[in-house]
Amino acid sequence: MKLFYSNNSPYARKIRILIDEKKAPVTLEKIVLADKNCNIHEHNPLAKVPTLVVNDITIFDSPVIAEYIDYKSGLPYLIPSNFDKRILVKRWEAISDGLCDAAVTIILEQRKSLSQQNTDFIEKQMSKIQLSMQWLNHEMEGKEYYLENRFSYADIAAGCALGYVKLRFPEIDFEKKYLNLYHFYALIMQRQSFQKTLPEPYL
Repeated sequence: MKLFYSNNSPYARKIRILIDEKKAPVTLEKIVLADKNCNIHEHNPLAKVPTLVVNDITIFDSPVIAEYIDYKSGLPYLIPSNFDKRILVKRWEAISDGLCDAAVTIILEQRKSLSQQNTDFIEKQMSKIQLSMQWLNHEMEGKEYYLENRFSYADIAAGCALGYVKLRFPEIDFEKKYLNLYHFYALIMQRQSFQKTLPEPYL
């Protein structure tokens, strides 16, 4: 198996952390999507990361890739087989990915010239980030980890989303505004898998 990823993609980071935590036999190949010689489209018609290649099959989209790697790499499973618990984990992944979507959208809008930027649109996306973080912060009340206080894929998804917010919007003060997430992020960052996959600020 081979995973194509870019360094600062929070979606790809989820999978890289899952691979590290599960010790899954996956080869990692770092790519730069903006590179004119990047050939990711040969494996994924959407030309997006992460992309997982398994023999002659290509698997797209981080939630689908996570399911595949978690199941194929065996115990301990980080996505529960119990349906009700599984849905709880997947809803956390959904809100975390949505948070990342809003953050990425803002960054792309801010890369336009000032005259072309839509400030109302940026404010709407920032509101999504703030509301999502409020929601996650409330969900973490009285907890260390999200599901039954045991490390799971939900924590990976949320940790990567928070890491991306810290990278792109360092002015957001976790400790003052989202204390539960502040403690959660400090805990999750003690894990080697999170330390090894930190995004690079200059990219």
